Amino acid sequence: MKQLFLIVFGLLLSVLSFCQSDTAKRDKYKFVGTFDMRNSVVIGHKVKFNGVKIGIGNSKHRFGIGIYGLREPVVTYDRRVDSVDATDTNRYNFGFLSFFYERILYRSKRWEFSAPVHLNLGSLKGEYLSTGRKFKKYLDEPASSITLSVKSHFKVFRWIGLHGGFGYNVMLNRDKPTRKALNAPFYSFGIKIFLAEAWKLTFNKEYRKSPWID
Repeated sequence: MKQLFLIVFGLLLSVLSFCQSDTAKRDKYKFVGTFDMRNSVVIGHKVKFNGVKIGIGNSKHRFGIGIYGLREPVVTYDRRVDSVDATDTNRYNFGFLSFFYERILYRSKRWEFSAPVHLNLGSLKGEYLSTGRKFKKYLDEPASSITLSVKSHFKVFRWIGLHGGFGYNVMLNRDKPTRKALNAPFYSFGIKIFLAEAWKLTFNKEYRKSPWID
């Protein structure tokens, strides 16, 4: 598993290094930041992820890190723990740190289409409800994956717009139950806030008065 991580991460760094040297002179990199919300599946249940992404990018490439977590824990009602004080109620949490590279396929003043790749490092945690009505931890599994997706957005104003996308999360774990529980497609749609643009419009008077070009 460690060797696979090193290979994947090395390839990701190689791509990012190439992208940076290829365009640095022609296309200046700027700070980027957005909220990222997804709908997916965990332990066979539909869930919603909240996340925030920060990094740098230009008109062709974007890369950085993101932090994601479940909006609410997943609750199941089937006995999964062989313990005398276990009930049928369980809850799960899944969070991860994400290193991403995003290839911009098309970009205009309002539209953008892109293909992000994420390397995710996180953990799946499970608890069961005891007969004493307290949750007790019984699972804490590393959960690492690669996410492939296609996304688009439409800017209504500089700092806010509408977005949509879909993709698939591929688990890298050797543990078969964890892979089965977290291998899943995902989709996203809704309102998108561009943090970098909102920050500049709030605190930079010159930027606020400048024409909206891109």
